[in-house]
Amino acid sequence: MSNQLYDLESANIKCTLCDVGASVARLAVRDRDGEWTDVALSPRGFYTGELDTSSMGRTVAPCCGRVKDGEAVIDGRTYPLTQNEGRNHIHGGVNGCANRRWTVGEATPSGVCFSIALEDGLDGYPGNRTLTAAYTLTGNALRVVYTAVTDRITWVDMTNHTYWDLTGRFNGSAVEQQLEIAARRVVFNDAAHLPREIRDVDDAFDFTAPCALTEKRQKYPDHPQLMNARGYNNAYILDPGRNYAARLYAPSSGIRMTLRTDQPAIVFYSGGYLKPSTPLNVGPGHACPDCALALEAQGVPDPFHLPGIEPALLRPGEVYRKEIEWGFDTAADD
Repeated sequence: MSNQLYDLESANIKCTLCDVGASVARLAVRDRDGEWTDVALSPRGFYTGELDTSSMGRTVAPCCGRVKDGEAVIDGRTYPLTQNEGRNHIHGGVNGCANRRWTVGEATPSGVCFSIALEDGLDGYPGNRTLTAAYTLTGNALRVVYTAVTDRITWVDMTNHTYWDLTGRFNGSAVEQQLEIAARRVVFNDAAHLPREIRDVDDAFDFTAPCALTEKRQKYPDHPQLMNARGYNNAYILDPGRNYAARLYAPSSGIRMTLRTDQPAIVFYSGGYLKPSTPLNVGPGHACPDCALALEAQGVPDPFHLPGIEPALLRPGEVYRKEIEWGFDTAADD
């Protein structure tokens, strides 16, 4: 079965969605000169049906990130989750939703609603669950609303894993972008990229004011966290009362992206492990390290093992509901 693609378009955004992974397959916006510019990393497999097990553009569920030793404690009971990255669990297991085909319930020129059913015990998670990802394009913004329901108490944490390069080049130039994150606390990881402790942001991790990634990388080349992840791969706990969660800006194109969400955290991954073996639909032909970065709005990762964090459990009769919005405009080059 070929992948099902759905095109959405407004005056300032062109977007293609895919049923595999309920994904953003491609997104283009206008630069400061009014020219269309692709800004989302777009694997060729969305269009050709080639096997692509990356998370690029995908909805990652029923959990995003890693769980130490695959052990989730839910309502006082320990559930062994699939260990699909060494001893650890990542992105929902071998049957994670990022690489599965979702059902399309409704599709219009301005939006698409995807859904998927997960059976009780799949990859160790309790509950028969139904997840939805409803995308809407309005004017200068693309929004996705994630929902989930269950018949047993469980844990759900969903995100979108689109990678961004607002320069439109995807050739390693993503580090030229300027980033701002509305967060004064960051999660440091261990050598296996598992969340270890929450700290106040230090200079290397302080993005409370816009800063070019190249400046941080050049100034702190020996920071242990940056060396461990070939750049950034850390969760930021968002400040309360913020107007937006993050902003990304590319001086070369003038394109600015504003991320808004009701999720409590953003995982900032600067793409240090992106693989040249992944063929792209846009850009230089193949992915490469630092060719795009991800800002994954989600819950704080591995709440079962990270001190000071409790998992947000989903109970029968309740609805998990989270929103992510990407707004685009152009700004003057300062």
